[in-house]
Amino acid sequence: MARAPKAGTPAVERDYAELRSLLLAPEQSRLEQLQEQVEHLDLNAHNLNRVLPEAIALRGETDHRLTHALTPHVSEALGVSVRKRPHMIVDAIAPIMMPAIRQAIANALRSMVQSLNQTIEHSLSIRSMQWRLEALRTGKPFAEIVLLHTLCYRVEQVFLIHTQTGLLLAHAAGDAVAVQDQTLVSGMLSAIRSFVQDSFGATPDQALNTLQVGDLTVWIEQGSSAILAAVIRGTPPEIFHVHLQDTLDRIHAEHSDALTRFSGDAAPFTGTTPLLEACLRTQFETRRRAIAPMTWGLLAASIVGAGWWGLSAFQDHQHWQAYLDRLASEPGLVVTSTHSAGTRYVLTGLRDPLAADPDVLLQGSGVAADRVEAKWSPYYALDAAFTLKRAGIVLSPPDTVRLTLEGPRLTATGAATAEWIRQSRPLARLLPGITEYDDRRLVAQSLEALVQRMAGVWILFQQGTATIQSPEQLQGVRRISALLYQLDDMARLSGATVMLEITGQTDVVGRSSRNQRLSEDRARSVLEALHPATFSAITFHARGIGPAAETSPSLGAATLPQDRRVSFQATVHPAS
Repeated sequence: MARAPKAGTPAVERDYAELRSLLLAPEQSRLEQLQEQVEHLDLNAHNLNRVLPEAIALRGETDHRLTHALTPHVSEALGVSVRKRPHMIVDAIAPIMMPAIRQAIANALRSMVQSLNQTIEHSLSIRSMQWRLEALRTGKPFAEIVLLHTLCYRVEQVFLIHTQTGLLLAHAAGDAVAVQDQTLVSGMLSAIRSFVQDSFGATPDQALNTLQVGDLTVWIEQGSSAILAAVIRGTPPEIFHVHLQDTLDRIHAEHSDALTRFSGDAAPFTGTTPLLEACLRTQFETRRRAIAPMTWGLLAASIVGAGWWGLSAFQDHQHWQAYLDRLASEPGLVVTSTHSAGTRYVLTGLRDPLAADPDVLLQGSGVAADRVEAKWSPYYALDAAFTLKRAGIVLSPPDTVRLTLEGPRLTATGAATAEWIRQSRPLARLLPGITEYDDRRLVAQSLEALVQRMAGVWILFQQGTATIQSPEQLQGVRRISALLYQLDDMARLSGATVMLEITGQTDVVGRSSRNQRLSEDRARSVLEALHPATFSAITFHARGIGPAAETSPSLGAATLPQDRRVSFQATVHPAS
């Protein structure tokens, strides 16, 4: 807004001031506003977004300080982005990297297979041994030596070079070929070609076509606008010249405009790479060779080894089958299943505790013990031999008892104590395979033996006495009591009854009537000493018979001690 003239100003000045205010008031107001904006400039995002892209572009054209300043921040931002969203980078580079990776892997595998095939083909011959010595002498890999001796030719590199400038347009190289700087190589070829033409005064149609460099040969095909140079190892056929010339003619036909307008940019000639790669040919010797002696040797060794292995396997099988037959023939061993697990045999079966030890049988079978894994489960075999042997172990009979087996019936004969007979009966019925136990003849023989033993026991008395006082008499009573206890037990076990007759005797001294009473008294004394009530299966009868019938009265005082005895006679009545 225009300023008003001050009071007291001369009239002319006031007029001029008023005129200026009328004429310049709008411009003056605008200038004041601009001055205020400049003095209070606010560089906010809204003001910068209109000029920032152009400012960055202009700054980047002058120097690289902006690039250096932004590089750390852009790198850090890219790293954070990759860590947070790795799939974004993968999706971005996958279309570019995956074809290159696939092509690299395919080339590597193709080269490896080719080298492996050649190495295997030439590894079993006398000549291959010479090549191995050559490889050791020269320090080169064996595969490379094989390649050198079996290769007819191989096109390792192909260069497409512009005729006028000598610059490289395109290049192709084979797998496993050490590629130098292609631009440098193409420049050297152009220089050599120009040197030959200048030095020998050759006309344009008389150019360098072949160049020999050590083991390599360079074939050069001339064209109006381009040159095709092939680096070859070996000796290719002459018809390969035709293929190179056809390839060069096709390049001229398809890229004539690009060749004419070429100014140093080789990008338009990228499409010629497949044509150059088609020139990378390889040819090996195809003539048939006789089988190497080493091959025959290895073949014979393989046949002998296979035969030996087959014979060993057959013998192992025979030994194993013989061992199985041996197990099958042994009582108490039952093989349920067998199978092979690699070089080991696995066997399962049943084994009676009384059967032969399978490990002992294995020792003489020819089968190594560490090759057999046996799993035996216990069971009771019902063979007569095992049943009878098991009965002998369980019952433990005395030497006077004999056990016999007839089918499922176990019979005990001989003589044994009543206690053993009593214990053997329940045990015999628990034996596997035994359904009946017969010890009747055993009991009868035991009773008979006891009866015989009692008949041989006497109790002697002093002359004229009927009382039991001396130690010998008491010992005789105890002996008879022990036999009676056994006899009573045996009788009760068999269900029989026993009648024991106690007979007292005297010598011939004295009257007959007195001797009869004395003998009866002696029998009753012994009966009382035996306590007959304690024997339930025995009936006692005491009697006196006076002097023994065989004693002669004429002997007088010369009597024998056994004439004054008490004897015992038992009679067994079996159960009805």
